[in-house]
Amino acid sequence: MNPFYLLPILALVVVGIGAVAIFVFNLGGGDDKTGREKKAKEPRTERERLPYRYGDDIIFIWGKSVWTGFFVTTTTDEHISSDELIPEALKLPNLMHQIAREFHRPQFQLMLVPRRPDLSGWSLDLVGRSWRPTDNYRKLIRREADRATSQDRLGAQYDVVFLMRVGQLADGRGGGSAVVSAIADQATGVHDEYFDPSVVAEWHERADEVYAVAVDSGVGTQPLMRRDLVRIIRTCLFGHLPIPDEGAVDRRPWGAHEFELAADFRAPNHKSRLEVSVIDDDTGEDQKTYLTTLVATGWPDAIRFAKTRAWGRILKRLDFPVVVSWRGILLPPEEFRDRGKKIRDNLEDEARDMDRASARIDSLLVEQVERANHLVDEQDSRPFPGMESQLLLTISAPTTEELENRRKRIERLFAKTLDATVLRPKRLQYRLLYNVLPGDGDRSPIGRIAPFRRLQELDQLGVALLTTATQVGDRAVVGRDGIAKGWEGMLVGRTRDGHNPVHYSAHSAIARENGAGVVLVGASGGGKTTLALKVFHYESEAGVRCVFIDPKIDAARMAYFLAFGSQVLDSEFMRHAGEGCLGEPGCPFQPVNEAYWRETEIIDPLRGRAGNLDPLLTAATVTEGRMHAQAMLEIFLGDVAWSRISGYVVEAFSRMVNEYDREVAAFRSSHPNATREDIERNVTRPTTWNVLQLVVEEFDRVKDAGVADTEVRDLRFAAAVLEDLRKNPYARVAFAREATAAVDDAGKRRTIITLRGLPRAHGNSSSANIARGIIYLVTRLGFQMLEETTERDPVKGWRPQLLFVDEAYSVASTGEGRDLISFVLKQGRAFNIGIVLITQQAGDLARIESEDVDAKAAGTNQIHTVYAFRHHSDADAAQTLPLLNRSPAERSMIETLKSLRDGECVMRDVDAELASVEVDRAFFEFAAAIQSNPALEARFKSIDPSPDVDDWRTVEEASTLVEEVMTAATAATTTPEPVDDDAFARPMV
Repeated sequence: MNPFYLLPILALVVVGIGAVAIFVFNLGGGDDKTGREKKAKEPRTERERLPYRYGDDIIFIWGKSVWTGFFVTTTTDEHISSDELIPEALKLPNLMHQIAREFHRPQFQLMLVPRRPDLSGWSLDLVGRSWRPTDNYRKLIRREADRATSQDRLGAQYDVVFLMRVGQLADGRGGGSAVVSAIADQATGVHDEYFDPSVVAEWHERADEVYAVAVDSGVGTQPLMRRDLVRIIRTCLFGHLPIPDEGAVDRRPWGAHEFELAADFRAPNHKSRLEVSVIDDDTGEDQKTYLTTLVATGWPDAIRFAKTRAWGRILKRLDFPVVVSWRGILLPPEEFRDRGKKIRDNLEDEARDMDRASARIDSLLVEQVERANHLVDEQDSRPFPGMESQLLLTISAPTTEELENRRKRIERLFAKTLDATVLRPKRLQYRLLYNVLPGDGDRSPIGRIAPFRRLQELDQLGVALLTTATQVGDRAVVGRDGIAKGWEGMLVGRTRDGHNPVHYSAHSAIARENGAGVVLVGASGGGKTTLALKVFHYESEAGVRCVFIDPKIDAARMAYFLAFGSQVLDSEFMRHAGEGCLGEPGCPFQPVNEAYWRETEIIDPLRGRAGNLDPLLTAATVTEGRMHAQAMLEIFLGDVAWSRISGYVVEAFSRMVNEYDREVAAFRSSHPNATREDIERNVTRPTTWNVLQLVVEEFDRVKDAGVADTEVRDLRFAAAVLEDLRKNPYARVAFAREATAAVDDAGKRRTIITLRGLPRAHGNSSSANIARGIIYLVTRLGFQMLEETTERDPVKGWRPQLLFVDEAYSVASTGEGRDLISFVLKQGRAFNIGIVLITQQAGDLARIESEDVDAKAAGTNQIHTVYAFRHHSDADAAQTLPLLNRSPAERSMIETLKSLRDGECVMRDVDAELASVEVDRAFFEFAAAIQSNPALEARFKSIDPSPDVDDWRTVEEASTLVEEVMTAATAATTTPEPVDDDAFARPMV
């Protein structure tokens, strides 16, 4: 006699007690004679119905059994070693131990269910959540979803589902309406059963108890809604075919046989497979898929736990989906011990019989006896529960040949990885499919005989690592009350391992009550600016008010191309951009996308119009502007010079502001009903240039008027210093001759402040002082733009805002820059403001924190997401690892960061999950807009981007498109230069 298998995990080793394949009854026992007679009288079509009778968002009924369930939260394991995964491996065993203590012999079912990427629902949800999306944004999201799914760029995701039986129906249908119900059943074919609300409430209460036990055991859970249950059932039945998404089952709880609204299919039972036919409701076409279910029949005596041998983890990475159903019954310690003793006694009897017959005792039998004795001794000293379980794996394919190929791959996988045996039983495929479906499984007289059940320790559930995944990015968290927090944002790209979609939205993380900060870190050229600009473009098109502070010109270059197309290649374009006349009447450069340009403000302080950051013009009020202007002058001049001339400057400001206040009062007197906007249009604001001119004129007045030499000397110094300051090529940005020179972003979607050419803000030189003053003006403008907005949607609330800071430490090198970053990090969440920090070295963030007395609050605690791109040195990588919640000395992670390709990064999401991500540029027009390589820019930007995103080309079409353009341009004179196809074959940077 062969024994059952007992496969525990002891530390890192799973030790089993040998096994024998015996026939056992299905869980719950057999039908009585009356039941069999009743079943025999039922029509064949009735016997073949799936016995789902009722379902709501808490429970469902299969036959006469009541079940509940929930999703088990998964952990991303790509960058976790085997030793670190031991707690994860024990997650399900711990849950089962807790369940076994709280409930008597509960029936359970663990399922691993693939979820095919279907981004249609995501795109509708995201557009619906967007504050004020443009038509192009709607098209961007829809086209990204279509591209990702139609080109099979994404792999299947897997849900881990725990189901448990919580009740049993009594005979009868309740109430006194049996006769009426029977007539209705016969007429309609659909039962409309009545269940006593008090009984349903008891089932709900028991389901809540199961949920509470799971939470107490430390397992993360998400509710299993009825729509989720329908999807799981359809996934099991429909194989490789698309799962219909109609909402017929959402109207009310099911009645018996109403489930046919959710799954209408036919499945002839061939010897080794099911041939499932599903009618497409749209086309009427009869679609076919082939299903087969494999059973684990042989298991090794010992399995050493290792990440590379975790069969559940390996299944998730196959290029075809697999449904896993692991059902069983939990046995109390006493029963499990008795079963173990019986196995031991049987083994010893067999050994004695062989000895009496003078037969050679097999060494395997001796080992099995020793292991059985060890198990019994363990149970005597430390009783623990066990389980009698059945492991099934269902695969599907569009053809019988492909189904056979996939079956062989599964069998080889288990044989090679675990030295285990999985077989495909014949003549039992329909019954085995019943056992895969959520619920009791097959209880028919034929299916009751199941030679595929084994006795096991609960720790065996951890060997497979069912609860690990490669998912990273946004996710909605649904409480037991059904209220969801967060959502799945824009499609950033896909995971390198498993090709799962990666979604991200800074405001989704804020909605989940996390900090406001995002960090993109990595060496130059790795792809961090590409991701930053993609987020900037998509979020601004979604209605987020975005401000980008850029020490370079990358963001402005992108916006210019999307607005003006190939005109950006004209040698005169940037000169006109600096003069601020782009798109105006008479300018030779007119936008090809007027709507995009109308919502864009580009501020180039060092090359734009003089005075476009004059504080008196950019501030909300003249009084506030005076305060900022005086602070700016103090930074420009330094402490010593400012102390000598401050008196003259303050007096000039007072005279100018008082004169402005008198003009405002006079206008109000003549126009009693005037609004603030009326005053701004009719009363000219003073400028800082005007204020400094008062000081110069005062010196001209008194220099020959007999005033004391000391006073004349100081006033001469003040006039000379301020005159030089107004002529300084950098400081000119702060002094407007006319009141029309100020920035007017007027709540536009995009505001880009480029600081290219700014001197270093270090040291005490005059150029460093000027640089610090300009950064002060920029950060003050940023503060003003990010103040609590008055724009509010009655449903979506206050308008979301997002601040981008490229080369973060160059901006944070001044106290004012640090104040801005610190303010948004600490308080941004309260105002729905996020901040994206882009830096080449993680050490820059530490330096930012070191200047903050509340460093801990300003730092990584407020950074909810990190994207780490390629690093060049060990030192830089080690500085980044703490942001990824890893030790700076972790050699494997350092090598990972150094080996990343262009466009790849390691993402740490809001749930602290880590995975490698391939960032996707998706469209050629966007790839062209962010192209900054001098050797490639002319090719990419020679093609105007269409103002309609529906006309944009995917990156897969890009190399052909560029080659055609270059061939046409050079065919008459020379051989075209080969196109850099690798720029598109590689992951998009």
